[in-house]
Amino acid sequence: MRKKFIHKKESALKKNIIFCAECGEELELFGIEEVDVLKIKERHKRCRETGKFKGDKCAMLFIAQSNEELFNEDEF
Repeated sequence: MRKKFIHKKESALKKNIIFCAECGEELELFGIEEVDVLKIKERHKRCRETGKFKGDKCAMLFIAQSNEELFNEDEF
């Protein structure tokens, strides 16, 4: 059975991390289906190069890495 992953909002707030959400509507249902972390990293790199990235951490990358950690914990 899969466990539900809960993001640690308190730790993010203490560090004053600003998440970039320039993806807009694409971000709404992101992470519900399986995500390719390498593609997200490439997308993040392009956002940085074009100046679209605004913040300290990419929201999509944060969700993808959190989901990846969750899947690794579930494997036996």
